[in-house]
Amino acid sequence: MTQFNLNLNAAKPDDQGHYEFQNVFEFPDFIEMRPLLRAAVRTVAQEAFDQPVLPVKVERMTTSLEAKMERETRKYARQLGIYDNQKGERNELVRLFTHVLQIISRTDDITEELEDIIYAVNQTRLSLIGLPALVGTGDLYDEEADQELIVGTYYHYVTEQLVKPYLKEPTGAMVPTNVNGGGRHLVVKMTTYAYRDWDAYLMHEYDEQHVVKNEKGLGDSEYYDRLEAIELKYADHCYAEVLADTYQDFVKVLVPNFVAQFEIMSTDLRPIIAQFPGVAIQLKAIISRRFCLDEAGYEHVMDAPLAAIKKKYDFYRQNFA
Repeated sequence: MTQFNLNLNAAKPDDQGHYEFQNVFEFPDFIEMRPLLRAAVRTVAQEAFDQPVLPVKVERMTTSLEAKMERETRKYARQLGIYDNQKGERNELVRLFTHVLQIISRTDDITEELEDIIYAVNQTRLSLIGLPALVGTGDLYDEEADQELIVGTYYHYVTEQLVKPYLKEPTGAMVPTNVNGGGRHLVVKMTTYAYRDWDAYLMHEYDEQHVVKNEKGLGDSEYYDRLEAIELKYADHCYAEVLADTYQDFVKVLVPNFVAQFEIMSTDLRPIIAQFPGVAIQLKAIISRRFCLDEAGYEHVMDAPLAAIKKKYDFYRQNFA
């Protein structure tokens, strides 16, 4: 087993008191790291049982641990500090990151990809250990609590623009009392997309398609009907690309002219927009283009994908059924 210096580049405030929190979930190449991280968390879950259990129990614990790991880490990255009542929770999270590091390091075949994830996970671990103390009390993790959009950050700002046609008072804020039913549905949808694991979502689609493709006795028409229903059900995965492209467009506007780096879950856009009103105009134009807003401000991201799916299966049924 290869030994790593797990105290390398320990996090601490700089001379101005600023604390730089390095979050593995915000690393640019995290999408490539996620499968390795998930596999390590699954091993943590397996090792938590004293005796063999059904695979479904391991998967449930894996999902729970992974969600807890990411949500707690993002919380401390936003706080940039730790309240006294959170120290036990933070210490448990550090132990989880340490266990993950130990699992990832159980090999002598160290690739560049492996070195990258070891560095990212360890820097997050050190950032958690070095959190400055905060006065007062803070929120503790509740896995049953709904996840919310973080005010001022990317997803909140985008949703704030998309919800404008649904506001009861057009100049008012995006608060529950000022948003009609359609707007509340949109906010829930955008919150879901902000925290959705799109890789797992697509795997569910592939699994459902696999079942249909291997089911015996289906007539051609029913076969295409079933596949069409699945594609329509999962068609909203197009938002993953729209949100990613919108984010990259934001980065081009904001970095490095207004911020050194733009992190999707933690950078607060409000001070930038307050100081530079022209930035808001540029960002709103990006949202309008990427989300296909009409003159009334309603988004039409799904129009083209849904039409394409229906057209494709109409063609199949007419020509092959």
